[in-house]
Amino acid sequence: MAKIDNAVLPEGSLVLVTGANGFVASHVVEQLLEHGYKVRGTARSASKLANLQKRWDAKYPGRFETAVVEDMLKQGAYDEVIKGAAGVAHIASVVSFSNKYDEVVTPAIGGTLNALRAAAATPSVKRFVLTSSTVSALIPKPNVEGIYLDEKSWNLESIDKAKTLPESDPQKSLWVYAASKTEAELAAWKFMDENKPHFTLNAVLPNYTIGTIFDPETQSGSTSGWMMSLFNGEVSPALALMPPQYYVSAVDIGLLHLGCLVLPQIERRRVYGTAGTFDWNTVLATFRKLYPSKTFPADFPDQGQDLSKFDTAPSLEILKSLGRPGWRSIEESIKDLVGSETA
Repeated sequence: MAKIDNAVLPEGSLVLVTGANGFVASHVVEQLLEHGYKVRGTARSASKLANLQKRWDAKYPGRFETAVVEDMLKQGAYDEVIKGAAGVAHIASVVSFSNKYDEVVTPAIGGTLNALRAAAATPSVKRFVLTSSTVSALIPKPNVEGIYLDEKSWNLESIDKAKTLPESDPQKSLWVYAASKTEAELAAWKFMDENKPHFTLNAVLPNYTIGTIFDPETQSGSTSGWMMSLFNGEVSPALALMPPQYYVSAVDIGLLHLGCLVLPQIERRRVYGTAGTFDWNTVLATFRKLYPSKTFPADFPDQGQDLSKFDTAPSLEILKSLGRPGWRSIEESIKDLVGSETA
């Protein structure tokens, strides 16, 4: 573990992590605890964090505490739980994959603004990290060349499609999810520009995240949960609807959040979590290579390739500053996933 020089948040500082029971959030918590920080994690009920609380009590005694926020849209929802925090990682969002705009986009925006308002009213907060997604920049378009995505890229198309596509369209829920991430992040930057609070905002934009599932009871519906289902021979029709795209290790996503919270040179940045491209046949080929004695489903029909390119210079700077030479490979990420589920 690399020592963090001139950290914005001194070691031992308290960080509030919203939606801490989620797959990505649990990896953010893990990296914060591993690097000497204290974490207050929220969930809609204490039971949703019970297994993770036991894990972290055993591994990092006295450094993680559970806080219940039943409704992130309620006025003042975070006002009490944020007290004493030096940093905030707002990860809680709507992941129902409903195709109804008002059920997904509206609460995503409202929850984000609620957390920002609470931070603005809390003098101890120095950094705020919003978990966005690469879909706030673009939904992957297979076999299309010349797409380059940087910190100025926004998926404005998703907002229109989320509002206008018929509910019978099988891709509608994906566009609604993308709109929720796009609009919530845009609302966050607008809040910062208009209110000029005392803290710094950074955003982390992960793509398909693969890694250890810390709590199978609550995280089976995550991206890694879907991949594990394929490992176990279940071919969900939903997988065929997911285009080729980028993957990223959950470890690296945890580190990117950590860097956005504590590294002084990372300010007002949109940081992509895009290690490399994959499709389901890449995953199946990796399964067969790593676990040759196991039988896996047949390959999917050719889905093409994601030919887009992302500006990952800020991401790689963070990883290097935290002692990592670069991205974890898809093989390492899949080993992390399968090992956690078969141990």
